[in-house]
Amino acid sequence: MEMDFRHLKYSPLEYLLAERQPAWVKYQTLVRILGKPSSDPEVRKWKRERDASPVVHDLRARQNPDGSFACIPWIHLHHYYFHRMLEMGYGMEDPTVRRSVENLLDYQVPTGGYRHPHGKMIDPSTSRDRWTPCVTGYVTNALMDLGLTNHPSVQRALRVMHQGQKENGGWICDHVGKRAPYCIWSGTPWVFACLAHAGLIKKTHAITRRALAVFAKHKDKIIRHGYHRDHYYRCDEALLIPALRATGLTLRHPLVGDLYESFVEKQQPEGFWQFKAGGGHHRSNPKADDAWYTIEAVVALGCATGTETVSDRACRGM
Repeated sequence: MEMDFRHLKYSPLEYLLAERQPAWVKYQTLVRILGKPSSDPEVRKWKRERDASPVVHDLRARQNPDGSFACIPWIHLHHYYFHRMLEMGYGMEDPTVRRSVENLLDYQVPTGGYRHPHGKMIDPSTSRDRWTPCVTGYVTNALMDLGLTNHPSVQRALRVMHQGQKENGGWICDHVGKRAPYCIWSGTPWVFACLAHAGLIKKTHAITRRALAVFAKHKDKIIRHGYHRDHYYRCDEALLIPALRATGLTLRHPLVGDLYESFVEKQQPEGFWQFKAGGGHHRSNPKADDAWYTIEAVVALGCATGTETVSDRACRGM
């Protein structure tokens, strides 16, 4: 099922399928946006070229024997090597991804969440009750994308997130309190997305209503803060629109409609969406980031209009 681009200002296909784009961008465009099956000759071609590309060989070479990357066993650091494998379309069938998942699960704290590493390895035994909503959210989201929603570790993470909403409607780290309002702007969207895509919250639930009040009040701050050093930490329209749709909300809802319209307007005349890293952070590969972000944008907007492809995982909660 091919996505309908009539709701967009410009067609993104010429940009995404341009000769200059790496093989993984073309592969993901064919699979996620155009809904091509794995047996399609073009899909098979770009999959082979992706697998043989220097960037994939470099990623595999950086993995340590225990499944970690770059000498620090935590995917939040060092350019998100684990996440980059996912954005190129690799799943649990890939040995590099499987080893990384096995290593990652070792860093779940006993209560079910994950902690921000603060630049060093965290020993879960010294911090049994402390978990970080933003990190727990985007780690769990990645595991769910890999089809591991029913894994016991993912279920523990979902349980602690479901129980962790604060009275103000958001999710925030207990150990930083009001000194770090950015926690509510990043942790809340990521936790909300996980719960929505897991089918644990719907538009009529109290948890959803409280979170919607946070989003409505802090929407602009959330989106401005959402651009972090690397793109997997972002919490913007590409994250929020599919999550809100997963709860049963439609474009008729003011927040969904507003996010949709603002995201459509951000498309560039060349057909792409520009990913802007915030906080003065350097973008190591802007062109690749823009291509990845364009795929995410098209998928999110497709979720909003109900034109998502049959193969897309971002709309899995709908």
